[in-house]
Amino acid sequence: MQADQMRQFIYAGIVGDAMGVPVEFNERDTYRITTMTGHGTWDQPRGSWSDDTSMTLALMDNLTHDGTYADLFEKFQAYMMWGAYTPRDETFDIGKTCAHAIRNRFINQLAPTECGDPSEFANGNGALMRLAPLALVLVDESDLKTRLQLTRDYTAMTHRHPRTILGSYLYLEFLHAMLNGQPLRTALVMVPSLVKSALKNEPAVLAEWSHYELYLTPAITELSRSQIRSTGYVVDTFGAALWCCAKAQSVAEAILLAVNLGGDADTVATIAGTWAAARYPAQSLPKEWQAALLNQTRLADYIDPFILKFND
Repeated sequence: MQADQMRQFIYAGIVGDAMGVPVEFNERDTYRITTMTGHGTWDQPRGSWSDDTSMTLALMDNLTHDGTYADLFEKFQAYMMWGAYTPRDETFDIGKTCAHAIRNRFINQLAPTECGDPSEFANGNGALMRLAPLALVLVDESDLKTRLQLTRDYTAMTHRHPRTILGSYLYLEFLHAMLNGQPLRTALVMVPSLVKSALKNEPAVLAEWSHYELYLTPAITELSRSQIRSTGYVVDTFGAALWCCAKAQSVAEAILLAVNLGGDADTVATIAGTWAAARYPAQSLPKEWQAALLNQTRLADYIDPFILKFND
């Protein structure tokens, strides 16, 4: 995969995150975002990125240096405790399920892939939001079983319920298909079929299929905006982001659709941005959006070595 395409893909997620931060948790249609803004929900400066990006940068850093799962937890702890991977050395937003997993690792001494909460009530989007770099690493991996196993492991570090595992499988497999040139409409037919067939040996995960079924069809574009929920529940985030990607004619449009849905706007826009960047690899983000991101040096410190290692 070419370096420019990788960079576009990574920054699409970060821009989506930063555009959603000021309106996170706001009610739909109580605001209108058209460009990068600041303050709002978290009273952070314009261009601030949140835990979505911070934990994504930690994953990139770990992958760049061939780190273990235990090493990645060290990076997650540094983020949570000391503001590593943040724009201003300050952690202002971390999900409770991710925080619980980090405590499980360092207080309860659990194995890395057993730290995630297995409860049905822990099906937030805190794994989905940080996994995009894994799709870049696995873009040339032809073995589906290998891709799914790695996706499961990285997800289970913070979220172990089968519903979230399935969401991660589908998220990364849609990315894999589009990054390899498959049109979204084709992927909406092929990816669900491929994943469902692979789940014959994972009955607990397969049992969660009905939660996602509404979105796993080319007819997703026929769903109305009022049918789309944009909460932090993993199924809602997945569906909202995929709807935005399917409806949009550009990466920028997908991000704006997502940010203006309300609810967990930053994470929905992060996921929608990465999917849209995979769908439209020749497009560029608006330069003013990317230029507005805080601490460009810190972003480059993690993004550039990652691209150098994994590009073609």
